[in-house]
Amino acid sequence: MKNFISFIIFLLFAWSGMWWYYSCNWCLGDRNSSITNRIENDLDLKNEALRKKAYEDSIASLNKTKTGLLAKDLQGRDIFKYIENFQINRNNGDVFIPNSLQNFSDQIALYLGKHQDQELIISGFESFSEREQSNDLGILRANFIKNVLIEVGVNGDRITTKTEVVDYTYDDVSGNYTGGILLNFNQLDQSRITEIEKGVANKILYSEFAQKTFTPDATLANYALELKNYLEKYPNKTVEIIGHTDDVGNAEANIWYGQERANNVKNYLVSQGITTEKVKASSKGESMPIAPNDTEENKAKNRRIEIIVN
Repeated sequence: MKNFISFIIFLLFAWSGMWWYYSCNWCLGDRNSSITNRIENDLDLKNEALRKKAYEDSIASLNKTKTGLLAKDLQGRDIFKYIENFQINRNNGDVFIPNSLQNFSDQIALYLGKHQDQELIISGFESFSEREQSNDLGILRANFIKNVLIEVGVNGDRITTKTEVVDYTYDDVSGNYTGGILLNFNQLDQSRITEIEKGVANKILYSEFAQKTFTPDATLANYALELKNYLEKYPNKTVEIIGHTDDVGNAEANIWYGQERANNVKNYLVSQGITTEKVKASSKGESMPIAPNDTEENKAKNRRIEIIVN
């Protein structure tokens, strides 16, 4: 009987030992597995961070070595990209535009025409030493490009210029620096939109607007886009187009010339999608000059088309 009890006790001890052994191994295995997973996850995160940093470093390196002119939209997509770039020089605020960049202004005009809620920001470079000399070269360079864009019809109210102080050096031989101008687009806020709309509602266009050989210039083409957008926003407004002339010839003939030129502008605006009932064309001839008709330059100022939106 004593042997039987001893045997039972032995079996109980053996069973508890086996239970403890396998239970603990299972716990440790679970714990080890958890530790392994954490280590692997940490390694994955570190590797991902390293890959991301390597990518960003490569992009930064490419950007530093880029010498061509480029512009991107608000989503970071290329609007245009050229191999060559502008050049600035140490002597003045002029900007040299290579032949390969001659149509960059058309590209910008087209983009702004399609995106009436945006503006262009032009930054002109200026070195730290130039800033200390207070010669305003940065803003002069930015305004140089702005004037180029205005000449192809871009609304100057939608261009902002500023100075960018940058550490760079001019070429010892030519005195030039390749680059020097940054082009960025920006979403217009309401205050800027209000100011631009004032300009759209009261516009003066200068052109020959000849009655037989009428061809819309870039300024009129870009203005038509802005005016159409404005009238869609304010559908109850109407447009008055008034033709003005210089005092060459007799007054009656000039009334006729002014009317014909106003009619040509009206017809073009209608062809661009503006409702004909919204547009009225008239002429003041030579009766309302804005400058004395004593020089060719002043006469050109008087030969104008005035557009008023009411």
